[in-house]
Amino acid sequence: MTDATQAPPRAGARAGPGGWRGYALALAQVLCVAMSCAFAVLMAQWMFADPGEMGVAGDFTSFYAASELALEGRAAETYDEPPHFARQKALYRNQERGYLTFMYPPIFLLMCLPFALLPFVWMTAAWLVATNALYVAALFRLLPRPGLAVLLLGYPAVFTNAGYGQNGALSAALLGFAAWALDRRPALAGLCLGLLAYKPHLGLIVPLALAVTGRWRAFLAAAATVLALAAAASAVFGVEIWQAYLDRGPDMRRWLESDDVGYLDKWVTLYGAIRLHGGGLGLAYAAQAAVALAAGGALLASLRRRTEGAAIIAGVTAAIPFLSPFMLEYDLLVLAVPMAWLLGEGARGGFLRGEGAALAFAWLAPALFKISAWDNAVKLAVLASCAALFSAVLRRIRLA
Repeated sequence: MTDATQAPPRAGARAGPGGWRGYALALAQVLCVAMSCAFAVLMAQWMFADPGEMGVAGDFTSFYAASELALEGRAAETYDEPPHFARQKALYRNQERGYLTFMYPPIFLLMCLPFALLPFVWMTAAWLVATNALYVAALFRLLPRPGLAVLLLGYPAVFTNAGYGQNGALSAALLGFAAWALDRRPALAGLCLGLLAYKPHLGLIVPLALAVTGRWRAFLAAAATVLALAAAASAVFGVEIWQAYLDRGPDMRRWLESDDVGYLDKWVTLYGAIRLHGGGLGLAYAAQAAVALAAGGALLASLRRRTEGAAIIAGVTAAIPFLSPFMLEYDLLVLAVPMAWLLGEGARGGFLRGEGAALAFAWLAPALFKISAWDNAVKLAVLASCAALFSAVLRRIRLA
């Protein structure tokens, strides 16, 4: 993304919203602010009414329990179900809940370390406020007009992620800041991309994208960040933490290949859709691999034509749903980054035909995904929306 003011509209582009479109945009912004405020109030009520009955942000128990064990010098037990599950049960004293495994590398355990220094409910609230504040700050940096960021404040994936107590807002913020900084401060962009190693399946193609576009300063900064985080985790928890993590591998694979419909209906990948509808593991893996190769190849070929920093990260992020078989609905929040990039491109030079529909479809996808109808067929809409967004991003990149 450049700081140029008004570039001439591209062929086939339409000017930004005016007339009734301008009023519709203003109404959408008001609705997004209202939804965000209402949801924040509801979350606060749900969380603080009775912490023992807290029915939201449940995934955060896994992070908090890991912090408790790590602060007691028992970090390796985070990857051992009985002690980790026992800590989770203690947090929900009045409820029966299933086990939430900690499948993250020790890098994320290092990030989780201070969580148990505050009471659980307060730390959950602080986590959600802090990560969502980073998400909003990244959007304000990325978009040419602050008002456009409001549209993504009301993006339904924001509410989904908060409802789970998950880290989608952190992932989106890291990718958003990387998109803003790659041209301006490549070392900072590399730092953000290196921090994304806490969730490595989201950054599978990042090294290739940086190498293909010659972003070597960011590449080296990202590599250095990962190595520094790994060294810090080893220093704090001991090198044996890595063996504990690796020993958990077979159990992690078992969970990832589970037939549990209640688990699979949260997946937003082709692999997950095939498994949800009764397809075998071989078919699911083969289909996901084919899509990953096609999407990755198309992205890298497109990036050879355009090396603008924000375009690179927008393309990388839009490709994420097709590159990894494992992606749950709260991770859809990262798609705010390519949506923000498209909004910024359209605001500066006019929107291309079909971009508005692709953006609207992608914005609605997390809400549509919550609908289980016609044997969960509606859940397939999220794949179509991701494909439409990815195609729109690639078209923009190729026009440069």
